[in-house]
Amino acid sequence: MSPLLTVLLGLATVIVAASMLVAAYRAIRGPGDANRAVMADLTYFCAVALFVMFVIRTGSAVSLDVVMLGSLLGVLSTVALARLLSRGRR
Repeated sequence: MSPLLTVLLGLATVIVAASMLVAAYRAIRGPGDANRAVMADLTYFCAVALFVMFVIRTGSAVSLDVVMLGSLLGVLSTVALARLLSRGRR
């Protein structure tokens, strides 16, 4: 792996980890249920992004399948939570 890619991955990891911490704090201290749900989703997808960066560093192709399944579960849980918050209204 090139040194530039290593530096960029490190920088991206720091940025995503910082946004994950801010989102987790906001999910705990959020003023409403909708805000907490959005921040919890952001925290989840930040964790997926951190895992993606780990996969890029290691170069494992099998782990990309885990990332795709995790992303699919995240999207499905977001849709289900939005349905719950809207109380089934469309």
